[in-house]
Amino acid sequence: MDSRFQGLRHCLREAGEGLWRYPALTLLSTLSIAVTLYVFGLFILLAFNVNRTVQGLGQELQMQVYLKASASTNDIETLRTALLTDEAVADAALVTPDEARRRFEEQFPGLSDLPGEVGGDIFPAAFEVKLRPGYTDPDAVDRLARAFRVGPGVDEVRFDRGWFEKLSGLITLMRLGGYGIGTLLLLAVMVTIGSVVRLTVLARREEIEIMKLVGATAAFIRAPFLVGAGVQGLIGGLAASGGLLLSWRLLVGSTVYRENPFMVLAAGRFLPPAGIAGLAITGLLLGLLAATVALWRAASV
Repeated sequence: MDSRFQGLRHCLREAGEGLWRYPALTLLSTLSIAVTLYVFGLFILLAFNVNRTVQGLGQELQMQVYLKASASTNDIETLRTALLTDEAVADAALVTPDEARRRFEEQFPGLSDLPGEVGGDIFPAAFEVKLRPGYTDPDAVDRLARAFRVGPGVDEVRFDRGWFEKLSGLITLMRLGGYGIGTLLLLAVMVTIGSVVRLTVLARREEIEIMKLVGATAAFIRAPFLVGAGVQGLIGGLAASGGLLLSWRLLVGSTVYRENPFMVLAAGRFLPPAGIAGLAITGLLLGLLAATVALWRAASV
């Protein structure tokens, strides 16, 4: 037990000395990890918020059943009963023309005069139909739309599945592109860390040879390099997390964020604690992996 403790103490001491012995190389690799994970974290933050928004939209998908101006009260009640008794329908709320106009004026205050200029009945009464989670696939929606398109007093049936699927496809493409760029950045950092470790090995070549002559094992020699690279990766990951949090707080407090609805979509919430821990752990694993590959390629260790 005492020998293991001494080995651990030696490993930590050598790792610390190695980091302080070459401060420029240590700072270079740590900053490389921090910058890369910061950029990677930006992609993750964007994907997290956009995915959360899309999931929320998916849960609130609606079908609009617009009524004819000539629809009678009996037609409306018959249609309401038919909608609520359908197994695919979670709720059916009637929106009157006055309510539709009020919503339009609240959402677009600058266009409040448009209905009067256009003329005609541009705000027909309609049922907003919320679908159950298991009935939002295209086949189920088409079946429902065909069934109620010929209902009493029905003028038109619309469903926003098309734009939702297009939005989901665009977001998936963005996510794949972001992960691809992030992967390239991580590989670049691994090359940087690996180069730093190899340079450190070359600088301590004579010391390593002496350790071999006195019987030191390969694991005993390599351990300090692995610990040092892991520490650099962990510090870089923590720095990236801190920088990401600071950037997000500055963004949500800015005027640009408050005036641009897209900003809320892209960065409405910060990453959960698991995401922050994931960045730090990724930095740690990145350093260990890069050091392992570099030591494996270094014939002298």
